[in-house]
Amino acid sequence: MIESRLITLSVVLAACLNAGPLEGQSLLERTPNLSGGWLGATGTLQFNFIHRFAVSSAPAHKVSNSPTFFFSYRLPAPVLLGVNYATSSDISTANGAVNEFEGFARYATNQPLNVAAQLGYNYSAKSVDGEVTVSHAFQPLRLIGVARLFSHGYGVDTTRYAVGAGAVWRLGRWVALAGDATTLIDRRPQEELAWSAALQLGIPYSPHTVSFQVTNTNTGTLEGASRGLSGKPRGGFEFTIPFTFSRYFGRHGEAAAKTAAASPAAARTGTKAEMRTMTFAPNRIEIAVGTTVVWTNNDPLVHTITADDGSWDSGAVDPGKTWSHTFSKAGEYAFHCTPHPFMKGVVVVR
Repeated sequence: MIESRLITLSVVLAACLNAGPLEGQSLLERTPNLSGGWLGATGTLQFNFIHRFAVSSAPAHKVSNSPTFFFSYRLPAPVLLGVNYATSSDISTANGAVNEFEGFARYATNQPLNVAAQLGYNYSAKSVDGEVTVSHAFQPLRLIGVARLFSHGYGVDTTRYAVGAGAVWRLGRWVALAGDATTLIDRRPQEELAWSAALQLGIPYSPHTVSFQVTNTNTGTLEGASRGLSGKPRGGFEFTIPFTFSRYFGRHGEAAAKTAAASPAAARTGTKAEMRTMTFAPNRIEIAVGTTVVWTNNDPLVHTITADDGSWDSGAVDPGKTWSHTFSKAGEYAFHCTPHPFMKGVVVVR
């Protein structure tokens, strides 16, 4: 029976492989207990720190902490490999508080809906766990639904199921409100509806987001986020830190820039460049006199394209927007991003 259910989950995962990738997300597009199909940018190592704490009754007022450390890496394909490591987990009540480790792979698509499938193993519960997420944005509202399966849920020799839903309401570029509710299908004594509510914030001009949460869940794993705890709600926060390797290694854009500059059509139609994963791509552009360079901001952050000598400046370029500049004189024009000065590039006009 368990094997057949796992095969069904694998079929769902395989069916998703026929569509395109889901774009990377921030905490402004998901809820505390639902992933929302998070993938992140290609070649990015993601670190999220999730901290949950509870305060006991008087007179002790003891603070109990349950941190979860989330690490993941986005492959060139729309696949995320990750682990969750949590301390003071209640995942196996028979053993009391334990250290919980969950390894997983997640695949996502955005055609026609945002769909993600995750399959992993919870070493503390000795359980193969899976999740299917479906989400859709009705700006400024994003709705998320989830179904989960645990082959050996919470360390007990039985299959468990959970379903849930959540919503994110964008109040602006940097602020959102979020909430979710998830329940085990066959809740048992002491098991409650899992819920959360949060204020989600983007940190301007940075790739970081932070969430201030209230919830009754213990950890950030699939099982931890599916079962509510009795007693007082827990406070907490989550902070995201992406490490983009392309900022430190490789110069993959140069060859493409030289090839584009060699075409006479580039001077008529413009040479395309972009801001992506906190870098200018390419960071060296060689063009002929009279060519227009068109930059597109494909980051979730505001950037600028500013000449080092101050002779031209794009001003703030919002995510998804473009800015162009025509180079009418020969020379070398170094440029940078004002809020992110480590982002540098040069245009060589011949």
